[in-house]
Amino acid sequence: MQALKTITTALLTTALLGLGGRADAARPAAPAEPASAARTKAPVGWLSWRGSGQDGFALVGKLPEHITLGGEGHLWTYPLSGRGTPVVADGRLFTLGYRGTGPDLQELLVALDAATGKLIWERGFNDFLSDIIYERYSLGSPVIDAETGNVYAMTGAGLMVAFTRDGEPLWQRSMMEEFGRLTFPNGRTGSPVIVGDRVIVHAITTSWGRLGPARDRIYAFDKRDGTLLWISTPGTPPQDSSYSTPVLGTYLDRPVLWVGTGCGNVVCVDVRDGSPIWRMPISSGGVNSSLIALGDEIIAIHGNENLDSTRTGRLVRIDPRGAGAAPGASEPVVLPAKAEKWRADVGAFSSSPALSDGWIYVTEPTGDLVSVDVETGKLGWTLKLGAEQIHASPLYADGRLWVPLNDGSFSIVRPEPDEGVLEQRLQLEGHCLGAPAAADGRIFVHTTAALYAFGGAGQGWKRPWEGLVLPEDAAKGPAARLEVRPAELAMVAGSAALVSARRVDAQSRPLPGPPLPASALTFEPLGPGAPPKLARGADGALEPPADAGPWAGELRVRAGELTGAMRLRVLPKAPWREDFESFSLAPGPGAANPGPPGADPPAAWIGGKLKWRVEERDGNKVLVKTTDRLLFQRSMTFMGPPEMSGYTVEADVMSEGSRRGMSSAGVIVQRYIVALQGNQQTLEVQSNYDRVRYSVPFAWKPSVWYRIRARVDVAADGSGVVRAKAWPRDEPEPAAWTLEYHHAKAHTHGSPGLFGFAVQAQYRVFVDNIAVLPRAAGERR
Repeated sequence: MQALKTITTALLTTALLGLGGRADAARPAAPAEPASAARTKAPVGWLSWRGSGQDGFALVGKLPEHITLGGEGHLWTYPLSGRGTPVVADGRLFTLGYRGTGPDLQELLVALDAATGKLIWERGFNDFLSDIIYERYSLGSPVIDAETGNVYAMTGAGLMVAFTRDGEPLWQRSMMEEFGRLTFPNGRTGSPVIVGDRVIVHAITTSWGRLGPARDRIYAFDKRDGTLLWISTPGTPPQDSSYSTPVLGTYLDRPVLWVGTGCGNVVCVDVRDGSPIWRMPISSGGVNSSLIALGDEIIAIHGNENLDSTRTGRLVRIDPRGAGAAPGASEPVVLPAKAEKWRADVGAFSSSPALSDGWIYVTEPTGDLVSVDVETGKLGWTLKLGAEQIHASPLYADGRLWVPLNDGSFSIVRPEPDEGVLEQRLQLEGHCLGAPAAADGRIFVHTTAALYAFGGAGQGWKRPWEGLVLPEDAAKGPAARLEVRPAELAMVAGSAALVSARRVDAQSRPLPGPPLPASALTFEPLGPGAPPKLARGADGALEPPADAGPWAGELRVRAGELTGAMRLRVLPKAPWREDFESFSLAPGPGAANPGPPGADPPAAWIGGKLKWRVEERDGNKVLVKTTDRLLFQRSMTFMGPPEMSGYTVEADVMSEGSRRGMSSAGVIVQRYIVALQGNQQTLEVQSNYDRVRYSVPFAWKPSVWYRIRARVDVAADGSGVVRAKAWPRDEPEPAAWTLEYHHAKAHTHGSPGLFGFAVQAQYRVFVDNIAVLPRAAGERR
């Protein structure tokens, strides 16, 4: 049986007061502060994608013995394409889906009446700048906060969004533009998790400074306002994206999360401050399935080649035996091979296991449903359900397994001691790639064609949502350091921002009392490179000067004898230009890559370091696309905040090559790439290769400089026009735009940036004389 204890949400929030939970507050009548409201009772439902036990086990009461599509036990069908799992709270269902084709396709966060399937509200999101293909959208799930009822989700393009139960927006973070989140053709996104005042996600990112190298990183945000609380880098260089959703629990009397990563590790991280505790490498590729927690031990599964054998796939029980790094450590303990308690020759690439009554249930890539003894790892029985399986995961509810497969089949299996008995098989329209959700006597399953609801009236149990018991969070020792909020901040020159800090003990437990305001804090740079002079407002706010150039670094934050740290980026206010002539070039460790003397690009640029370097060419200093890392052959670098709009981007670009091949180079303007495509000999605008892509013929030559200018004009109805022109730099500028692309659902804002694509890392591209210019109303240039 599962060893983790559970508790109602009311008790959970009491145990998490130090993490920001409020168990004694009533929901305010005024809508001005919906994110700070607390529910007076625990909600009823299925608030996260694998349920309250995080293991695919549901207590929902009686479900139908037999279902007829369009008849008995079939409650409703809602026409919405999806690839994830819905969540439910107090009769309201939330799910991610997508609708439309080509440039009009949008991901949707949808709220429905769980009993009737009636639409309550929906919110749409454009894809932008992603590598997603074949409509692989909504490969993830929302999560509902038990305390407030708010809903959180991450889109395929990496928008982390928060809404109230009634669909009012709370906050949004662009993981790509702010933190360098990478996207992949598979579109796998996963689900956030919530603990205390934190909403937590993970992603492969390449950011700035010491977070420049690509890693699978974990990000914790304040669930109320989106403030970044911490970033954790517990693993090694990634081999793949990861679909694994973090699992919450306790270890060594510390609140922790466990998650599979894109670097093939299972990791354990302290949720108070993000410090890594342990990791165990188990796979040559990413660990995409979600884990199951059994007290201090973990059940994990993967579908790649093992590190210690040529066999593909492994189901493993990990016993860390009390090993772990101390609180505040920067590196985790690497568990030895003996931490593997048992191994079963069962694999799953991204399907997650379910747990019930001492048995683990797994769907393998071959379409087999397999049972495994949780104590010994011995195989129980195998039942063939289909020809293949990809992402979809089984659910245990009402004494039966509810098993969707990629082919759209939905099997109901009764597990017996010696066999699995197939009771019924439904053929749904579309493909199943998520897991079923169960709440209030109903079961829901989403396919690429529709969302289905099965059940019967009045058969459900009104069970309050249960969460994990986490350790008491009040400080038990003296103050040891400051916990600074935000952990990372981006500021535009001339703006102001408040920073606060909490006093915490050695295990990051907060001391009593309110946070220290900015006026009680002092700031000083950590490491080389002096920041711009930061003025202080009357309330202590940080205020970089209006003429500050790009800067990024870490600051030591001090209050008396206590210190903490934060990361700060200062971004120039438009108009600004960069010709790189002020950069000092040096060989060796000071450059991003070995080779000719060079320098890193501005540290404040997201995804700049390792992808680009400044070098001298023909007597001028220019930006050069690096070619020593195949992962970065296609690179996007962001130079401003994601809220920017109404600007023009200019740059000079050039590609190496020959008549047989060239690379591509260009700029990013308001979430559109405008680039000269070398092999195609075109000027192209794109935002996602399958969604938004339009080009016109443009003959250009290798080793010749060209100038690109681009802008986006958005109309009141939300439509827009991307305008771009390109010409040889040494020739007069043409009067007309070379390209004009009309987009019915235009991107209204986005960071300016650079784009370079050195196909198979063969031919370098070069960029110089970058300019970001504000536009006057009606300006046509």
